[in-house]
Amino acid sequence: MALSTVDDFKRIVKDVRARTFKQVYFLHGEESYFIGRVAEEIDKAALEEHERDFNLTILYGRDCTPEQLKDACLRYPMMAERQVVILREAQNWRIDAFDKLESYFKTPTPTTVLVIQYMHKKADGRKTWLKDLAKKQVVFTSDKLKEDKLPDWIQAYVKFHKRRIGPKESRLLADHLGSDLGKLTNEVEKLCIVTEENGEITGALIERNVGISKDHNIFELQNAIGARDHLKAQTIAHHLASDKEHKLFLTAALLSGYFAKLGIVHASPGIPQAELASALKVPPFFVKDYANAARHYPPAKIKEIQHLLRAADLNSKGLGNASASDGDLLRELIARMMN
Repeated sequence: MALSTVDDFKRIVKDVRARTFKQVYFLHGEESYFIGRVAEEIDKAALEEHERDFNLTILYGRDCTPEQLKDACLRYPMMAERQVVILREAQNWRIDAFDKLESYFKTPTPTTVLVIQYMHKKADGRKTWLKDLAKKQVVFTSDKLKEDKLPDWIQAYVKFHKRRIGPKESRLLADHLGSDLGKLTNEVEKLCIVTEENGEITGALIERNVGISKDHNIFELQNAIGARDHLKAQTIAHHLASDKEHKLFLTAALLSGYFAKLGIVHASPGIPQAELASALKVPPFFVKDYANAARHYPPAKIKEIQHLLRAADLNSKGLGNASASDGDLLRELIARMMN
C-alpha cells in the first residue's frame, strides 16, 4: 500500500516500534525530515546495539552501484534475526538505475530490511517496480507540510512529548521558524526539555529559549495593524528594526499573506465559521480576529496596501532605494499602511 502524509508517517513509525518490518522501504519526496526520521526509527528498532557492527550497512548513492546494493542485501545476518541496509542519497542515481533492482524487489531477502532514502524530490511514479513495491512493501511519499498545517504539527509534536502548547504559541513558532521541519522540531524539543511533563510551553518560555519576543513579533504586529493600534504597531516595528536578523522582505511577504486573508473575509460574507477557517487556512480560534480586522480595512484599502508591500519588498532589495535601512523602510511602511 502506498503511504503518504503525516498520518501515514505515524503509522509506519508505530509498526516499526512494534518490530513489524517490511523487507523494503522506499522513502521519497520533498520533505527530508520525515524520510530521515523513518530511517532512524528502523535503524534503532531493527537491531540491538550489539548486533549493529556486523548487521548494519550504510551505503551512499554517489559511491555505490545497484549491483553493490543488491550484493549487500543478499547477505545473511550474523548472529542476529535480521540485517539492515540503508541507501542514503539515492536521488544521486538516475531513476532508471533502480530498474536493475526490479528482480530483487520482487523477491527480497526475508532477513534483510532495505531502506532507500530518495531525498528532496519524488521518484517517477510511473515505474512498474515502484507500483509493485507499493503493493507489497512500503512506499512513503514525504510531502512538504503546508504553512497552515505547521501549528497543528507543533501541537501534535508537543503532545507526543507529553507537554502542552496553545494555538497562539504554536503559530508564533511556525511564523518565526518557517517550514523547515528539522529546525522546527529541534526548537520544539529544546522547549520540551525545559518544560516539565504535562507542563505548558508559554510565550515567556519561547522568548527565553528560542529568542522570539512574545510581545514584539510578526504575529503581534499583524494583530496591532488589524486593530489599527498605531502606537503598538510602531513599537513592534521599532523592536523588529533593532534586530540585525530582521529581513523586511520576509515581513512584507507575511503581511501580504495576512491582507490576502482579509480579502478572503470580504469575499466570503455570511459563511459559517468552520468554512471561513478552512478558506483562510487558519484554526477556527483565529477567525474572529480576521473578521474584526477586515472591518478596519475595506477592499480598496487592502489593494492599496498590497501595492505598498510590493514596493517595500523591492526597496528592501535595493530597487528604488539608495540608503534607507530595513528598519526605516518598515517604520515608513507601517505608517503608510495605517494612514
